[in-house]
Amino acid sequence: MRILVTGSAGMLGSALVPTLVRAGHDVRATDIDLTDPLPWGPGLPSLSHLDVRDAQQVRHAVGATDPDLVLHLAAETSLEISDADQDHAYLTNAIGTKYVALAARSAAVPMVYISTAGVFDGSKDGAYTEFDAPNPINTYGASKYEGERIVARTVEQHYIIRAGWMVGGGARKDHKFVSRIADQVRDGATTVYAVTDKLGTPTYAPDFSRCLLGLVDSGLFGLYHMACGGEGSRFDVAARILEVLGRDDVELVPVGSEHFAAEFPSPRPRSEIMRNMVLDLQGMNTMRPWRVALEEYLLAEFPDLVTSVRVA
Repeated sequence: MRILVTGSAGMLGSALVPTLVRAGHDVRATDIDLTDPLPWGPGLPSLSHLDVRDAQQVRHAVGATDPDLVLHLAAETSLEISDADQDHAYLTNAIGTKYVALAARSAAVPMVYISTAGVFDGSKDGAYTEFDAPNPINTYGASKYEGERIVARTVEQHYIIRAGWMVGGGARKDHKFVSRIADQVRDGATTVYAVTDKLGTPTYAPDFSRCLLGLVDSGLFGLYHMACGGEGSRFDVAARILEVLGRDDVELVPVGSEHFAAEFPSPRPRSEIMRNMVLDLQGMNTMRPWRVALEEYLLAEFPDLVTSVRVA
């Protein structure tokens, strides 16, 4: 297949584009940021510029590529930026998505839209499934949910896929929780703080990419959750990081969300735990347990932080 990918330079794109190429697909990788035009190394496609907030650019990119599939990753993912500038969040996550969806419909090709567990309010006891009603509590979640609705009503053949806490990208692309903990360890921290009152499901980008590839090949369109198996708090994830790195010399201190309120003021759902129920029912869930996937990620991308003696 010939595939047009938006937002390719981010954490997920860094895993997804190589996965698609290795599977034999012809990929046109685009992004608004061309700082590193070849982020995957030699032998893989270089980035071309596409700002999904510009309808004319989107129409031109789809027309020039003549794709068999449009894979829409481009998004504003910062909760704080989204709450501080709602126009920006909706322009990127809703209007930009509308432009991509309309172009995909005009070209009569399927579309993949990557969404988030953040569309839920976090009040449910137990894992969210595809059959639970979204009720976002911040601008990021609301703008992403609006993107879901736009895709569902615009493109008949679509995949809407909700990811959990994304893990991946390595030291260069990972600016989220795992790298924050790893950076503290690298900087010599002897104490690390992590919250116990936010629950979720980590989502390893390479596992997500392989599972998505199988789903796209199936032609079974619809709404899906695609997160690693299991659940945990941010504290649990931090504990696993220190365990894999063998850093029993670092004290992990449990705190509530108020500890980071100044740095992260946007409201976050209490729980973003998801179950891949539809994938399970269709026999297509290849996502591994998050503890296994996280270990692989740390050993592959942060080997300099692993002590010679560590807990297996």
